[in-house]
Amino acid sequence: MYIYIEIEDLVANALIELVEKKGKREVLFKDLDEYGACVVEVLSSDGETKAALVVSRESQMAMLEDYTDMFEPFEKDGAKGIRLKDDISPLQLWERFCTSLSMKVIAAFRSEKSKQALGV
Repeated sequence: MYIYIEIEDLVANALIELVEKKGKREVLFKDLDEYGACVVEVLSSDGETKAALVVSRESQMAMLEDYTDMFEPFEKDGAKGIRLKDDISPLQLWERFCTSLSMKVIAAFRSEKSKQALGV
């Protein structure tokens, strides 16, 4: 079985965790890379699933263009990332991005190993 993790799903799940656990509404791309690598590792750990991140500079820019109602780019000390707009709640992220994901993928996003990569 092949599972592809899109940048939108990665960002939404990371921000859900960060807002709910730390009250933080932004995430750096370097932290997303680490989170995504952990999610792929968790998904692939059964030996039957092959998971891959679909993340590139182009997909990052396209996501920011496609979801201007929810996200905005930011920079902190030279590091770039994504910020959740003030009027968007974790529930809105869940409804828009997570309801179509399988339970296996949701479990990988919510695993302790993956959450540790975000510092939550």
